Amino acid sequence: MLKQRIITALILAPILIFLVLYGNIYGFAVLIGVIQLAATFEWLKIIKLNTILAFVNAIVLTLLTNYIVFVGSIHLQTIGLVYLLIWSLAIFWLINHRWGYQNTQFQLLIKGFFGVSAIVVFSLAMNFIYAQSNGVWLTMSLFLLIWVADIGAYVSGKTMGKNKLAINISPGKTWEGVMGASVFVGIFAAVVGPHLSIIWWQAVLIMILVAWFSVIGDLAASLGKRQAKIKDSSNLLPGHGGFIDRFDSLIAASPMYAYLLMYVL
Repeated sequence: MLKQRIITALILAPILIFLVLYGNIYGFAVLIGVIQLAATFEWLKIIKLNTILAFVNAIVLTLLTNYIVFVGSIHLQTIGLVYLLIWSLAIFWLINHRWGYQNTQFQLLIKGFFGVSAIVVFSLAMNFIYAQSNGVWLTMSLFLLIWVADIGAYVSGKTMGKNKLAINISPGKTWEGVMGASVFVGIFAAVVGPHLSIIWWQAVLIMILVAWFSVIGDLAASLGKRQAKIKDSSNLLPGHGGFIDRFDSLIAASPMYAYLLMYVL
């Protein structure tokens, strides 16, 4: 498992970094489109849609999203409003985590709406960020932020973790892990912020808030999988599980990052 995880990471990470640093809006849109397509397919399978319908719906939603990106226009205010609705539902769901285990048609419909909408908004937000004048570095800083938060949470959780964050949803996560992630991200933000033309204390506040929302995304994905009685969202990424397993934090964090950046840049 560890060997597969390392091999997959060594293949995917350079591709992702190359497309961000040396690609253009079209190449980047393809990258995000692949993530959106795979994640949407996985989520629709999680809510028990059959494989063919899940795949067809994932393709249609991805194409429609890219139509908005290139033919229509991305309105940040709309992204913000939809994001607020989606993640308010997610937080309510996490608080009332016993809801959804029966997997009735209504419950599956609500969970499907939440997951698919979150992935669409993620795709729009990522393309919006990348299209900015310094979008390459804003995008790279977001990826690095998520990785730094993961490392901080892992190190702090392993060394000091005692108080469970959400034992009925994701038993491995602790409050100490969240605090450790916040410290790591705060230091990262203070260093990186000025290079992004953001005042250091504003960068710290924004990036820590974004990191917290990445945790909410991770928990929501975990709850969805737990209610579906599966460990991984798929086996598309050997050693990592699926695209939702790998990008759940980014899916939750990117629209918040896009929205807050517009107030400081």
